Amino acid sequence: MTDPAPPQTRPAAARRWRWVLIVSLTLNLLVVGVVAGTVLRHAGGDRPPEAARALGFGPWSRGLSHDDHQALRRAFEASGQDFRAAWREERADRTALIAALQAEPFDPAVLDAIAARMHARSIARMDLGQRLIRDHVVAMTPEARRAFAERMQAEPRRERERAGERSKP
Repeated sequence: MTDPAPPQTRPAAARRWRWVLIVSLTLNLLVVGVVAGTVLRHAGGDRPPEAARALGFGPWSRGLSHDDHQALRRAFEASGQDFRAAWREERADRTALIAALQAEPFDPAVLDAIAARMHARSIARMDLGQRLIRDHVVAMTPEARRAFAERMQAEPRRERERAGERSKP
């Protein structure tokens, strides 16, 4: 009679390499997912960013509720501003800025003209944003204003707590 062959066992090194490959594949898929998500998020070329983000309320936005954001979005749309055209102008100026920075000979006057256009658009957006948020806050009930103030007051505390969590080993 012949002895049956002993069962094949994998050496420990082979099992470790299998796990290393599984972890590597998982990490690669995560990286691909992040890259694909970023590409999809920024796809759209000539699409302007959301009005609230484009106007940037700074510290005001921390106190805005979801309903406040919706109301301000409607106010932006009703303002008559052509955000798509402004976004196209911004993109064109960024392209012109890069060309001006790379040009030889470099012409500071071209740089100044581009910077002035970009600055004027930024100021116009900030002015519109300030006017819209001011009008929105003025129209709030006393209770809504208090809740708004409480959310603004609480946000820096939450930011400090999140920063503390990130700094923990």
